[in-house]
Amino acid sequence: MGGGLGGVAAALALLRAGRRVVLTEEFDWLGGQLTSQAVPPDEHSWVERFGVTASYRALRDGIRDYYRRHYPLTPRARAWRSSTPARVP
Repeated sequence: MGGGLGGVAAALALLRAGRRVVLTEEFDWLGGQLTSQAVPPDEHSWVERFGVTASYRALRDGIRDYYRRHYPLTPRARAWRSSTPARVP
């Protein structure tokens, strides 16, 4: 399967189900546009409340945690639970 965000999500689901997976990608990175250009998949306006899988929620939370730990954010930005790098107040 390809190494875009959908392929990575499918590979993780199969691994969690005890299957073996070969993940291939023609480029030097995984995650497709999300990781190469910081372009998230299409999202609805209520994405912070419902309509995403637990895996995607964990990904979003992990990205936020990374920025909170590694970037100099204002206290307000650090406390904003649904912040994204592009929308920090």
